[in-house]
Amino acid sequence: MRHHPTVLGQSIAVPDQAGDEGHVLVVLADVDDFEVSRLSLGDEWASGMLEAAADAVERCAAGYAPERHGAVVAVPPDAWMVTFHGDDATELRATGRRFAALVRDRVQAACGVAVTVGISRPQTGPARVEAATAEAVAALDHKLISGGDAVYDVAEVRAARSGGGAVPVPDRVEERLARCVRRGDATGAVATLRSWIERVSAVDGVTPDVLREWLAAEVLYALEVAGQRRLSDGSTDWIAACSRLPLNEVVEMYDIHDRSYLVLWLEQLLPRIVASHTAPSPARHVLAVVERYIQEHYADDLRLVTVSEAVFVSPYYISHLFQRELGTTFLKYLTAVRMRHGRRLLAETDLPVELVAEQVGYQAPKRFRELFKRTFHVTPSEYRRQVATPVLRAVG
Repeated sequence: MRHHPTVLGQSIAVPDQAGDEGHVLVVLADVDDFEVSRLSLGDEWASGMLEAAADAVERCAAGYAPERHGAVVAVPPDAWMVTFHGDDATELRATGRRFAALVRDRVQAACGVAVTVGISRPQTGPARVEAATAEAVAALDHKLISGGDAVYDVAEVRAARSGGGAVPVPDRVEERLARCVRRGDATGAVATLRSWIERVSAVDGVTPDVLREWLAAEVLYALEVAGQRRLSDGSTDWIAACSRLPLNEVVEMYDIHDRSYLVLWLEQLLPRIVASHTAPSPARHVLAVVERYIQEHYADDLRLVTVSEAVFVSPYYISHLFQRELGTTFLKYLTAVRMRHGRRLLAETDLPVELVAEQVGYQAPKRFRELFKRTFHVTPSEYRRQVATPVLRAVG
């Protein structure tokens, strides 16, 4: 029987030589910093190193309990997988750990490169190869936050993560990142996120997936800062933003498990984001002041003349800016802002609709209901029922 688990983004055919009974354990060895080294030393070096590393892994397998493991399976571009099988889970785990340490030392001695090895737990059942492979990948992935040149056992990695500590909180870097983007400093943006990755990797409770989620958020934030186009309610025009940077390029980051490769990915991505930023025109500066005033005072009895007097710009010029820059009117913009906040209050609080209307600037609840239905095609009460949380359902 041949299994086809996904290993580091590759669908790999793996022979299961253990029949339908017993345990399976997977050892996955991966060359550290391969992509960065290949770019630095060249394709000829990479080909020679991979050939020598593959030979070292094969020799380890051939001389180490050959009756206990299957064939060595290459996982492009720079990893190898060996499947062990046996009836005794404890003995199998010890065998896997000894083999992992041996492979790490032999490849490093033969090629002069560091290697990280991930080990699964012994698995049983019909899907044991797939389960063990997934665990070996998860163990190997740990080097993203703890560094390479190590052997990681998935059981130990997961035990360390399940300490029950507080939810990790990232170091906030958005202000520095925004400054780099606005002044066109791609090198500074990369350096900012590179040092940030080093810091947050050491935060208690951070896992590789948490780090990737945080980094994806920072990249999307940089994209938002770089973007100039907004929708009529002032929010980012993400269709325009993603036309400059397709999201599949952000998703590629989730397959990266080397920190050096993560930095390389940033070095390729951030310059494009920074280059898409254009300095706002004087008119944009004025519009930003007007928008900020509306965002801070939307609950007041706002009128065009009120905003005009507050920001010292003529009502005619404000109307002109909204039409030219956002393709809308002052009143439509104000309504959109109020509707967005009203929707949030309906979803997150149990305030009566009348109080929600008042808190977003409408003294007449009927007017709020009319505009809400026109905007979202449901009444406020219907919307609340659709998104009600368990707490809200208990209240009402």
